[in-house]
Amino acid sequence: MDESCDVAIVGGGVIGCSIAFHLGRMGASGVRILEREPLPGAGSTAKANGGIRAQFTTEVNVAMSLASMEILDALASQMGEPPLYRKAGYLFVTGDAAKLRAMEEAVEWQRARGVTVEALGEREVRAKAPWVEGRIAGGTFGARDGFIDPGGLCNFFLREATHAGARIHYRAEVDAIERSALGFRLRGTFGELRARTVVNAAGAWARRVAEMVGVDLPVAPVRRHILISGPCPALPPLIPMTIDADSGVLVRREGERVLIAYSNPDEPPAFNTVFDPAFGERIARPLEERFPLVSEAGIDLRRSWAGLYEVTPDHHAVLGAVPAVPGFLLANGFSGHGVMHAPAAGRAIAELIAHGRSQSVDISPLSIERFARGSLIHERMVL
Repeated sequence: MDESCDVAIVGGGVIGCSIAFHLGRMGASGVRILEREPLPGAGSTAKANGGIRAQFTTEVNVAMSLASMEILDALASQMGEPPLYRKAGYLFVTGDAAKLRAMEEAVEWQRARGVTVEALGEREVRAKAPWVEGRIAGGTFGARDGFIDPGGLCNFFLREATHAGARIHYRAEVDAIERSALGFRLRGTFGELRARTVVNAAGAWARRVAEMVGVDLPVAPVRRHILISGPCPALPPLIPMTIDADSGVLVRREGERVLIAYSNPDEPPAFNTVFDPAFGERIARPLEERFPLVSEAGIDLRRSWAGLYEVTPDHHAVLGAVPAVPGFLLANGFSGHGVMHAPAAGRAIAELIAHGRSQSVDISPLSIERFARGSLIHERMVL
């Protein structure tokens, strides 16, 4: 391949495909997606939990979630059945009275910003999730929260983007990006591609891509495990995404089984996706104490997996332009929130390309410049 385009998107996961989709809806042409894997969304997207929630504690995360929910609702009829966005809710549970007070304060703050969320007492938590055991002081519940099919969402965005004229190239590893008078020249396994605008949507590999144009992007890959239980008929067929706020262990339905997740704070940054069969031992006790029916179902190691978060120092995305490199845009570092924020992030970057600024969400707090300024954003509800 030796050709030119208006926009080259490096990365064909849910973020890259969302950008291409929104560009297509805005009438843009000449969009190319370069994906290093043989299939779309085969990197971190395929390994994602798929949760979507607005229960955050920073303005920008709440805004990104609400915008994504609105986009998904508007597209629901086009996505078809079964629905890709299941509003099963997010239920946070705690046995700690002090932690509950902080959660209740967060609910007031979130409700003032349009989040559908309520604080629950012990009785209300047990009524909503009678299979949750152990000491319960209370919790919070967001009815619009839930989970998305990551692969289904990525494929929908890509299908619509290609119908609008975008093209995707697989096994297209980018080895070099050079600035030129007319924009950029990208080289790699695909040959050479000239582009006026380049979007870095490379997920866990984003730092390497940014380095090609001299940008120091603080994004690191961190392994995260997903465990799948054995069949668990004792639980209802649809349950909220339920988080034990005291241990960090969360569960949700995955067909007849249960998906179990926990973000190990001791995991070192590395491109390591090897599944550790001993990982389940780390959470065995909190799982048994809080979710005994899930614990009794056991862990199916053959169905469990590990993938990568793309993590920034403040666990917020880096979204927008790089002032020092005109025409080079970033959509990286979502720190586990990539699938849930993909609809809003894709639209924001498309607006930036098409109109010169993001019109739907103020993404200025997510600028790469915040790291040099020391203006990091502190999110208290990180999973």
